[in-house]
Amino acid sequence: MGETAIVSPDEKGQFAKMSSQTRPDIILIVLDTLRADRLSCYGYHRETSPNLDEFAESGVVFERAISPAQWTIPSHASIFTGEYPTTHMTTQVYDKHNSEMVMLADALQKAGYQTIGFCNNPLLGVVENELDRGFEELYIYSGALPNRPRIRDARPGILGRTAHRVGRTVRRSLTLFYDIFARNPFLLRLVLSPWVAPLWQGQNFKGSTALSLKDTVGYLRTRRHKGAERPAFVFVNLMETHLPYTPPPRILRKFAPYYRKDRQARSFMHNYNRAPYRWMLPMMEPLNEMQDRVLNDLSDAEVAYEDHMLRFLLRYLEEPEVRENTMVIITSDHGEGLNRHNFVGHSLVAYDDLVRVPLIMRYPKEYPGGQRISTPVSTRRIFHSALEAAGVRPASDSLCEDLETLNLAQSLDGSDPEEGLVFSEAYTPETLLTMMKGESKEVIEAFRCNQMRRAAYQGDYKLITVGGKPDELFDVMNDPDELTNLIDDKPTLTSELNALLTDFVLTADMRRPENMEMARVELDEETIAERLRGLGYIE
Repeated sequence: MGETAIVSPDEKGQFAKMSSQTRPDIILIVLDTLRADRLSCYGYHRETSPNLDEFAESGVVFERAISPAQWTIPSHASIFTGEYPTTHMTTQVYDKHNSEMVMLADALQKAGYQTIGFCNNPLLGVVENELDRGFEELYIYSGALPNRPRIRDARPGILGRTAHRVGRTVRRSLTLFYDIFARNPFLLRLVLSPWVAPLWQGQNFKGSTALSLKDTVGYLRTRRHKGAERPAFVFVNLMETHLPYTPPPRILRKFAPYYRKDRQARSFMHNYNRAPYRWMLPMMEPLNEMQDRVLNDLSDAEVAYEDHMLRFLLRYLEEPEVRENTMVIITSDHGEGLNRHNFVGHSLVAYDDLVRVPLIMRYPKEYPGGQRISTPVSTRRIFHSALEAAGVRPASDSLCEDLETLNLAQSLDGSDPEEGLVFSEAYTPETLLTMMKGESKEVIEAFRCNQMRRAAYQGDYKLITVGGKPDELFDVMNDPDELTNLIDDKPTLTSELNALLTDFVLTADMRRPENMEMARVELDEETIAERLRGLGYIE
């Protein structure tokens, strides 16, 4: 926390000045793979989130927050840039984020913030995609050699310093190793097999929620005790609600009391946890009643376990001197299919199972507590809201000149600047599509996996297009599970939403930096044609 002064533009002229008032610490918590409708504060019938519920009462709950994308990389890229995927184009594992795009951590760091990340997702900070740009310190909890802050001992002895240097060197080598596997479909298919998956799942695939939260609070307390002069931007990514599901027994007994004695249920979940390739695929036949119950009950147990561990951080954020000058943003990057619409994972579609996420914000100076906002909003606007709270002002010719307009605080009085018009884009992970071509061609055809999906929200309705053509229309307010397709009943509304979606794609494409350099693998002619068809450019 500290006083800000006039700040000169950086070398690219992105930011002109900052306000002179005290700036808040900004804590961004991304609860990876968490559906909004599985939280009690979003109306879920089971008590999965008492700690988040209590926190939500003191903040603003956005009831219809929509992720710009359905999986980790493009969704985080949108949060970090304020742009939709068609603009930032960081949509694949092997994409290297464009240097011209303004990044949240980078902008805050250049504006005087200390930028720290505590991350459990290996796709952020382990794979070389530049999404970690701007973080002065980034602690990675996934993988064989987690990287943790040295909080207690500011000046470790020679053994401690040597261990730190060795660990850093090994982690750099492992990063190259992980990057090679992430970009190669054959190697990726190998590591996703049921024989190999348990090996890397046992190496902190989901990181450690408990350790990362303990370190986050310890780090923040240490900063306060030392009288930190700079405000902090802290990014926390937790993976507890991502498969595989292995909640502790005491939580499991509450949400699946039958599980310990039900051999069939345990056998299903054991085998399912070992088959990550299966998590990603559409299902020709949905799970049976027993399998559906087990999968959903264990998912609920993981949500409750994550909420239980979050209490440590949430209690720290309740301390008066922290609460009054800290902007807290709690959200998710995407949800999970969980046997709805013949999908389990989060790879291909734009249903609300995947793209409706929680969004809870608290900053007493701008977000008075006790409010619930029903207007649809995009989580990409977290970028604008954080920079606006920090007093960052972009130059007039910057790509993000609309900071003040798209600040989510503008939505609190019922006059949302986007008037509830929100989009989501489901870029298919191409490494998955390549694997499916080798083993699951019938699934590609049946579910049109090689065609681009997009969604447009306005008011109570949502249109989904496939391959650039209207496919499904839902009244998501009255049909939140998206079971009744109204596209034949409302042709005028369908046409209007499709026109808005078409304009959006053109605008998003035009916003893309001219020198967009993408680190992409070479695509054959068939794949290029499929992508153009999926975007709706060719028949």
